[in-house]
Amino acid sequence: MYEFQRQHPVAAISRAFGLIRGNLITILVFLFVGARSESFPFLWWIAGGFALLLILGVANWWRFLYKIEDGELHIKSGIFVRKNLYLTKDRIQVIDITSGVIQRLFGLVKLDIQTAGSSSREAAIEAVTIEKAKEINRILRSQKGDGEQINVDENGEPAVKDEIKKIFNLPGKELLIAASTSGSFGIALSILATLFSQIEPIISESELFEYLFGMLPSQTDTILIISVIVIFVVVAWLISFFSTLFTYGDFHLELKEKEIVISRGIFEKKRITVPYNRIQAIHVAEGLIRQPLGYASIHLESAGYGDDKGTGSIVLFPLIRQDQILPLLDEVLPDYQKHHEGIKPPARALRRYLLRSAFLITAITAALYYAFDLNNWIWILPLLSIFWGWLKYKDAAVAWGEDIFLFRSRALSKTTAYIRKNRVQDITISQSWIQRYRNLCSVQVHVASGDQGKSFAVRDLEYDEAFILMREIKGKTELTQEFSDLTEPERWISLPGWPQAAN
Repeated sequence: MYEFQRQHPVAAISRAFGLIRGNLITILVFLFVGARSESFPFLWWIAGGFALLLILGVANWWRFLYKIEDGELHIKSGIFVRKNLYLTKDRIQVIDITSGVIQRLFGLVKLDIQTAGSSSREAAIEAVTIEKAKEINRILRSQKGDGEQINVDENGEPAVKDEIKKIFNLPGKELLIAASTSGSFGIALSILATLFSQIEPIISESELFEYLFGMLPSQTDTILIISVIVIFVVVAWLISFFSTLFTYGDFHLELKEKEIVISRGIFEKKRITVPYNRIQAIHVAEGLIRQPLGYASIHLESAGYGDDKGTGSIVLFPLIRQDQILPLLDEVLPDYQKHHEGIKPPARALRRYLLRSAFLITAITAALYYAFDLNNWIWILPLLSIFWGWLKYKDAAVAWGEDIFLFRSRALSKTTAYIRKNRVQDITISQSWIQRYRNLCSVQVHVASGDQGKSFAVRDLEYDEAFILMREIKGKTELTQEFSDLTEPERWISLPGWPQAAN
């Protein structure tokens, strides 16, 4: 493979669909604008848009070349700006062979190559035959850095395989609950709202609108608004439901000696391999709907392993009962300490949590109430925001072990993060002028994750305690003893606080 080669021509179609998916909102807006234009027929917009995307896909395919020479993968890409990407085999962390819907139709696969310094967005060969993918895999995995030889078989896999120690599956019940309570509901709703704002003039003038409006039991503005809201919510929920169902269907978590392998997807199969030594942190997210039901999702942050958006956040398990979280973490990462003693923000910090959550919402509600003479029920929004502030205060905490720190906070979801001391990239202690007056501060730690990094923060801790925490992360103090001297006993807390599995 010493000469430059092109991918299978199907890569042009795959690239075109990738452009459609990445620019879906923009494309739909242009289509709706075209549908409303009398000077430019709607079908011309559709034909012209898809022709342009296909031309771009073909151009990307034609300009994409790759070769392997002397243990180095060289990729040339770019239509107008030519890019040269060089990946040496001793820097390659993971090679994934996956297959999307289009690749599977033609018996092809996609090759994702991950390194410690770049993500697969640049090192992806989108359409090659299975035989070619195995050959590339064999060549690039035949030798690792530092002169270490690895024998491989004819499939490009190590001759001495990393045996699977345990496999976890997502039961059908949990998959349905995950789909029903997916956080993508809000995203789907915002997309529908954007689309509706573009097509509403067309719908309001159509016969279909008059027909549907005539079927309502009472043709009033209130009934119409309620009906539109209900339709929006139902359609957004259905989109969110099936999107999650197709994304996490056939989920498998495989534990090996040196790595974790996550496989998921019904139509588009995705396989993610994460070496243990690349894991920077773990965080457990308990969403608004899932937490009362006793469920959560587990995520991990990985250095040098990015997703399509450049982040290193990977869903380790999409849905799990709270009493099963610690047993799963004990299986996946047994060297992580799971129980910790920690502290909460002081009582005088509560008013700051309440003000941050309720002040702006209360001001806006008051302005709308007096400007438009709204119903008194509108004041339920400030009450909910006050409750929300109390929840954020209640959930905020910092805990520690011998080499583990635990940060717990809430934005929309409650997040509990396990961070190894030697994985912390930096720690920041910040104070506003009000916090200085109250002797409070905010603490934020940053870990490497994908291309962008990841941070976890807790607000309004005691300044002296946060300073001791910073010194401990830097390895310059005995944390427990100094905290014991400063902290009131009633502010100590045992984390993570999830219920334990029944024996």
